[in-house]
Amino acid sequence: MTRSPKIRRNIAVGVVLLFAGFLRGTMAFQLEQPQLQRRHASGLNTAAHIPLVDHTIRSSRSSSVLRAFPAAAATTSAVLSGIGRFLLPPSASTVSRTLRVAALVVAGLLATSSRIRERIFWPGFTYPSDSNSELLPGSLGCPFIGSPMITGNKPSYGAGSFYRTTAHKIAATLGKIPSVWRYYFLGKNFAVLSGGKTFQNVLSMEFGESLGTSGPDLFAGGLMPIKSLLLEREKKHHSYLRRLVGAALTPIAVTKSAPTLQSAAEEQVSKMMADMAANGEVKFLQICTDYTLDVAWRQILGLELPDEEIPFFEEQVATWIKGLLSLRVLFRVGVESTPGYRAREYIISKIEQRIDQLLEQGPDHKSTLSGMIFAVDDENENNEGTGKKLSRQEVIDNALILIFAGSETSASTLTNAMLFLGLHPSVWSKLVQEQERIRAQDGNALTMSSLDSNNAPYLDAFLKETLRMRTIIGGIPRLALKDIDVDGNGKTIIPKGYLVDPSMMLTHEEDPATKLPNAMHLDPIQGFRPERWLDSSDDESTSELRTTYEKPSSDWYVPYGFGPRYCLGKNLAQLEMKIFLATMARKIDFPKLNMLPENYDYARDKKNPEDPTYFSVEWSTRMGVIPNAEDGVLATVTTSDE
Repeated sequence: MTRSPKIRRNIAVGVVLLFAGFLRGTMAFQLEQPQLQRRHASGLNTAAHIPLVDHTIRSSRSSSVLRAFPAAAATTSAVLSGIGRFLLPPSASTVSRTLRVAALVVAGLLATSSRIRERIFWPGFTYPSDSNSELLPGSLGCPFIGSPMITGNKPSYGAGSFYRTTAHKIAATLGKIPSVWRYYFLGKNFAVLSGGKTFQNVLSMEFGESLGTSGPDLFAGGLMPIKSLLLEREKKHHSYLRRLVGAALTPIAVTKSAPTLQSAAEEQVSKMMADMAANGEVKFLQICTDYTLDVAWRQILGLELPDEEIPFFEEQVATWIKGLLSLRVLFRVGVESTPGYRAREYIISKIEQRIDQLLEQGPDHKSTLSGMIFAVDDENENNEGTGKKLSRQEVIDNALILIFAGSETSASTLTNAMLFLGLHPSVWSKLVQEQERIRAQDGNALTMSSLDSNNAPYLDAFLKETLRMRTIIGGIPRLALKDIDVDGNGKTIIPKGYLVDPSMMLTHEEDPATKLPNAMHLDPIQGFRPERWLDSSDDESTSELRTTYEKPSSDWYVPYGFGPRYCLGKNLAQLEMKIFLATMARKIDFPKLNMLPENYDYARDKKNPEDPTYFSVEWSTRMGVIPNAEDGVLATVTTSDE
């Protein structure tokens, strides 16, 4: 909200002129009153003599000035007198004059003091405690509302466009995208955080003296489960939750889920073929969503749903997730009557039924829910004893969080993965060849070890590149408990009370190791290069690509977040996605995307993005945690044995 010296000077001159006119009008009014009263008392027509009185007063008070500067003084006097009479007309009542004076004073303060202006039009706006500290760059947006961060998505990128557009506008002034910049929305101040070490250093402060958790305050009364490790604000209890929930998500525990995940993935192939027979096309967004929801009820909850209830369960999960960001829920208007609330209550009822079954029958030794229920804390903190377990409500809330995170983010990532595969047949071929080798070596069963980075390096590189290209937009905002000196040099201060909005998306975009002009490192055609992740020992034929397309810097690649809230379900999410992609590579032929023009040339190194005929993916402008293509990635597919 800073202004140039020229603009501030012009504002000051205007205010001085207004005040001068106001003072002149006030003095004229005070001198006129006795004259007007005498004329009224003598019965003269007051209105008819006002111009004469005013002229007499102006002449008498300006005589000395007129003698020195006759022409200029007369003009200035006339202008100021006109302004004064316009602002405070002699015929105005005392009340009217008082209101006019107050309005003029307020206008003057608003015009000359940015702090007063910001505090009035953007309630709750705060400053660093050190008055010498500079404000974070960025616009406050529309008065009283701020910046429309929940809108403004563009087809050129999709969900999260607000952050990119705003950051690029700031960069046009500063020469680069700053690691921290601000925006304001509905009474809240936000500091968007991105960029390597800065991103990591600030998020590492959580649960210390500088950075706390805002989740419970932001989501209280909504549809997010409050007693979950995602929103827990107390350090000790958060660590306790991570230990017990994490006990169900260890590599050993996740390894046991592989058969369930493979079964769910193979069922999606059957659904795809049914869709092809009925509609002549499949929508991978729906296929991937169905798969992750299957994983939710099969693996996370361990439910045994009858066939007729499966579509209803999946529909209710989708309704709840969609309702999390509905306007009624965001503004807390009749939340309990929303479809999302009713859907969440249904899901909770299924979780409670399963809890009762497990408590009665004992652990099933495979579902995540069972692992959470029977997990025992062996750490003794503050002499409180060992053997503690999660409460019933904690089990429910953390199960909901795992369903939300596991279905929404994994489904969006897999949808993008199928998009990138459909744009790059050479990538598809390498993925298929790798799976043929693994199947010949290990058989048909997909396991955690058969799909790890050592045995399936190309699959691992492909998934990493997908997450680099389109990652989760951001995380749960943190709360600045005091002024945070971001870099330790006093130049970048996040004021106390600001919500720190971590942006994984901008961190990936600004990685100096991968960044290309015009953001082409994020272009689905020019920028998508899984080979950048491979070592020379993985594939000698990719050495040229590895040289041209650098591997991301380790501190700039953060698809699973950073700090105390680093994604606890990473192991399950990665195995879930790898098994789906491996199944696709084994079961279907190259997916032909409907979005591509007829006779499309797949050669990826001979295209000029400046060419008007250059193909660009159109991204959905709907809200989402990860951008997806507008058409949901429609494609025609055939099974590989056809």
